[in-house]
Amino acid sequence: MELGVTKPEKPTARPGEASEAPIRRLLDYLTGAFEFSVVPFVAASWTGELLSFNKAFADLCGYAPSEMASINLVEDLTPPQWREAQHEAWQRLQAGGVPQRYEREVARRDGSLVPVELFVHQAKDSDGNLRFYWSVLLDTTQRKRHEAMLRESEARYRAMLDAFDGFIYVCGPDYTVEFMNERMIERTGRDAKGEKCHVALHERDEICPWCVNERVFKGERVSWEVQSPKDGRWWYVVNTPIVHPDGSMSKQSMIQDITERKQALLDLKDSQQRLADIINFLPDPTFAVNAEGRLIAWNRAMEELTGLPAPEMLGKGDYEYALPFYGERRPVLVDLAMRWDEEVEKKYPFVNRDHNTLVSEVFLPRMRNGPIHLWAKATPLFNSQGQVAGAIESVRDITPRKQMEQALRESVEKHKALVRSLPVGVITMDAQHHVTELNAQAELITGYAQEEALGLHCWDVMQNGECQIQCPLQSAAQLGAPVGPVETILYNHKREPIPVRVSAAQIRDQHGEVLGAVEVFQDISEIKSLERERSNIVSMFAHDMKSPLVSIQGFALRLLSDSARASGDKQGKYLEIIRKEAGKLEALINDFLDFARLETGSLHLNFSATDLDKEFLELTEVFEPRFLQAGINLRLAPGEKLPVIQADASRLRRVFTNLLENALKYSGPGTEVTLEAHEDDGNILVTVRDQGIGIAPEELPKVFDAFYRSRNQEKREGHGLGLAGVEAIVKGHGGRVMVTSELGRGSAFTVALPKQNPFRREP
Repeated sequence: MELGVTKPEKPTARPGEASEAPIRRLLDYLTGAFEFSVVPFVAASWTGELLSFNKAFADLCGYAPSEMASINLVEDLTPPQWREAQHEAWQRLQAGGVPQRYEREVARRDGSLVPVELFVHQAKDSDGNLRFYWSVLLDTTQRKRHEAMLRESEARYRAMLDAFDGFIYVCGPDYTVEFMNERMIERTGRDAKGEKCHVALHERDEICPWCVNERVFKGERVSWEVQSPKDGRWWYVVNTPIVHPDGSMSKQSMIQDITERKQALLDLKDSQQRLADIINFLPDPTFAVNAEGRLIAWNRAMEELTGLPAPEMLGKGDYEYALPFYGERRPVLVDLAMRWDEEVEKKYPFVNRDHNTLVSEVFLPRMRNGPIHLWAKATPLFNSQGQVAGAIESVRDITPRKQMEQALRESVEKHKALVRSLPVGVITMDAQHHVTELNAQAELITGYAQEEALGLHCWDVMQNGECQIQCPLQSAAQLGAPVGPVETILYNHKREPIPVRVSAAQIRDQHGEVLGAVEVFQDISEIKSLERERSNIVSMFAHDMKSPLVSIQGFALRLLSDSARASGDKQGKYLEIIRKEAGKLEALINDFLDFARLETGSLHLNFSATDLDKEFLELTEVFEPRFLQAGINLRLAPGEKLPVIQADASRLRRVFTNLLENALKYSGPGTEVTLEAHEDDGNILVTVRDQGIGIAPEELPKVFDAFYRSRNQEKREGHGLGLAGVEAIVKGHGGRVMVTSELGRGSAFTVALPKQNPFRREP
């Protein structure tokens, strides 16, 4: 048996018969009518073959319209557990011809299920043959969610009623009991749901003469105090109308035993003095007034708060008790407890009522010890006849609490600002992994504004490789602890890959319930770049060290193998090459060590009196033959005699040796290199100026970086540590080194050395 509708006894009409045209027109009409509708529409044969549908239906099913041609309504879109219900609905439709309305779920392409409500019609030709079914669908996801919320709300409501310290029942307009809380069930001895309230509660066959149902069902809230003829106890009864979502109404009656309070009020007149004595020793400032508004109690705590002694206050009326609080005579909470007045209520930020008791808070800027926040609670006092005989009010200084609340609000704002300004991306989610917050760095990394991301699934925003392999949040849930950091690739809003380091954790309340989750992630593009640069630096340094070592090793082996046959000149040549290569290696190591020591603060210089004129003259004599051999003129510019300074002469010599080596390396034949020096504002400025190839403007800030090599077109030897070592030594002397250059015109390196040793300690 097919899980569709029963196959018609009469065969479906064949194309070309007289009945085909009306059916075709009907299908075309339905297709055209629903083509652009947002309401999903589908027409199908009894076997589930799709004959027509609109885009809204394809979207509901999660398919592109072009993919729907091979989809079967029964086999592909109807979950197995709903096929019988669909079958029964189609059978009813065939049997009665009345369009069917029923609920089921649709299986989407991604495997998820969407709850829908269907309105199914059948199309028969003029011969009564069933040709196809057509239906419009309503996505009931939101309605189902609201129904679940309503059921949850109702469950909470019932739990609150059961927890109420009193008796509660609910009845309908026809007096039928709809609900009783546990205490009411215990009192009546049974759950009387479905019975008439006057029968269940009062054992009366007729409606109670005091019943207020008519007033309550007009929307009025009715309350009173009554004494039960059964046991003589006093009860406070509050009858409240309840309006249901469908517009119907019920009456809720809340009954609380107030016998003890009544008894206390009966004894109030005889024990007024005793009560005043008790009030006097209460820790909270408290006062009481009689029905005429005259003070009958003013305790010690109130004296301390106001500075007014009780003998001066007792017996006074005309709102005298308001003066120390408000600076004027006016009704206060204690008066409102005796006589409700909406105008008096408006003078307070709020007034909460608990039966006859009133609670409020107020800010008083003109108290004798300065502004304070007060919590106030007032309740009426009753005499033995149940009449209001006065009222009592207690107040409490809650200024520290208010300050704490303000501090808490500020702390929350600071927390939000902190999260917003964190240099790492932070994304928070609810328990279903929907985004609830995205900080500024997360917006920058993902390319999503917070407004765009709110409500999306976290994987729609993060889009990283771990989502498809092992979700960090699920791992955190399984381990019960934070997960990470994990390195992965995140694709931003523009689908650009960004390497990130991700950590994830669940957010739980104090009871361990999962409230949501948080992911913290950092853009590590720069770190990855530095790692690559570090690898390149290590490779370059190893290569630069290996080159002279290979030469040294090679010529040493030649000396060893040719020692008997090689002439003295040849051996001397080999040794000279070994010496030069060893010198290169030593210079490389020294430059690196000087740079490393300066970086770690461990570069130690041996200061002594240094004659710069002598140093420059010797350097010129040493380098002049090499410059002449290269066709370059080395000139020591004449100038004033330089002062003798405190410096590490050997290391300074390496500074200017490196600068002259650079000038020689990057200058061509027929050019000139000048070494010049002069005094200026406490410094000695030494400049090595060449007419070489120059340095590009964008490279100037990097020339003193370790291992940096200029990207000029000519391949020139160098390890990229020479200028870094120059800067390290000059800084060690308390000086600085500067460079200016122009491509094709040459460069000028200037070293500024202080005349006085900046690190010398006075005796």
